[in-house]
Amino acid sequence: MAERLPIYEIEQHLVAGLQESRRLIVSAPMGSGKSTQVPQILLDRGLLGAGQVVILQPRRLATRLLAARVAWERQAQLGREVGYRIRFENVTSPDTRIRFVTEGLLLRQMVQDPKLRGVSALIFDEFHERHLYGDITLARALDLQETERPDLKLLVMSATLDAAPLEQYLKPCRVLESQGRMHPVDIEFAAIPGYLDKRPVWDQAAAAFSDFVAAGGQGDVLIFMPGGFEISQTIEALRRHDEARGFLLLPLHGELPPRD
Repeated sequence: MAERLPIYEIEQHLVAGLQESRRLIVSAPMGSGKSTQVPQILLDRGLLGAGQVVILQPRRLATRLLAARVAWERQAQLGREVGYRIRFENVTSPDTRIRFVTEGLLLRQMVQDPKLRGVSALIFDEFHERHLYGDITLARALDLQETERPDLKLLVMSATLDAAPLEQYLKPCRVLESQGRMHPVDIEFAAIPGYLDKRPVWDQAAAAFSDFVAAGGQGDVLIFMPGGFEISQTIEALRRHDEARGFLLLPLHGELPPRD
């Protein structure tokens, strides 16, 4: 299954680019496989030597889920060859070669160990989200590469990144693009624009869900909200609608316990 993901169309260019310049920008849309497959490509193609690749993720939930997915693909126990580390959770071991982390933790590691011993490559994933920790960590990584760690490989990846300014900042570097997959999407707008609707956003979302079900809509439904509070309010709003009967309402955000 992984071999058919679009990111493998640029695998050879990715390997060659890192061998030549040690700095790479990968622009690839969602669903291309960049977050799960690129770390494995680096390991399997021998680009890490005896070291590990550290993948920076801006969100804790994604950090956990990506590590679990890669471990599953490699038929490995999570925490052994593939692991992750977020605040208050360290699911790694001395055998870990692919390590997913949140941005603040890598910056802390750089303070404690400025040379990043044992790390062969850094991947800055979802860089378009632009967090302060990520920007500082990238600047420190560039300085480290140009001074004490010329062997350190740096990759910056994003689904919606304007690569030109970043290319200027990272030069010399190479830019690769993966086209990804196109899926049909129908867009329908509410009768009243959200900014004119005085109801809370969770009530608007619950009403849109009810309209969808009442019109014969079937299948699973994803409702995106900006944070845990809005998510909990949305679930409560959905419970007040008859159309939600028979649906299993589940929250999903970084504050949940790992089992949930």
